[in-house]
Amino acid sequence: MHRFKALSPGPKLVLVAAPLLFLSLFFTWQKLEVDFGAAGSAVALLDGWDAWGLLIGLGTLALAALVVLLHLTDVEMSEDVPWERIMLAGGFALLAITLLKVLTDADSAWASYLGVVLAAAVALGTYESWAEWAGRHSLLARIRRRGGVSSAA
Repeated sequence: MHRFKALSPGPKLVLVAAPLLFLSLFFTWQKLEVDFGAAGSAVALLDGWDAWGLLIGLGTLALAALVVLLHLTDVEMSEDVPWERIMLAGGFALLAITLLKVLTDADSAWASYLGVVLAAAVALGTYESWAEWAGRHSLLARIRRRGGVSSAA
């Protein structure tokens, strides 16, 4: 827990939002009404686990594992590989896949919109981590400086 508290906001955001996005795939992402003609109709409740959902699930696991390896363990990763850029690309690819899933699914339910918000949080976390690595000002730091977020809790 001590190592987690010492992390910057970007990796913390990924480590919280990615598992929540993975778990949200088990909730109802679609409510399809099925018409059986004279016999009546029914509502089919579908979770997020289809082809797109599988990509989302694998992506969240991969990003969370990469953040753990880079920031919470003593494993020596190759310095020749731009890990923060790979995380940034993965975070925004995860957001794009989640948006594509929600836009192509019929009759999306509340969990699918929660999934988009969580995917956006993962993408923001990877951006924050990349910005720190690249020596740029992060979005959250800019908001704090302008007084948009209160630090008193």
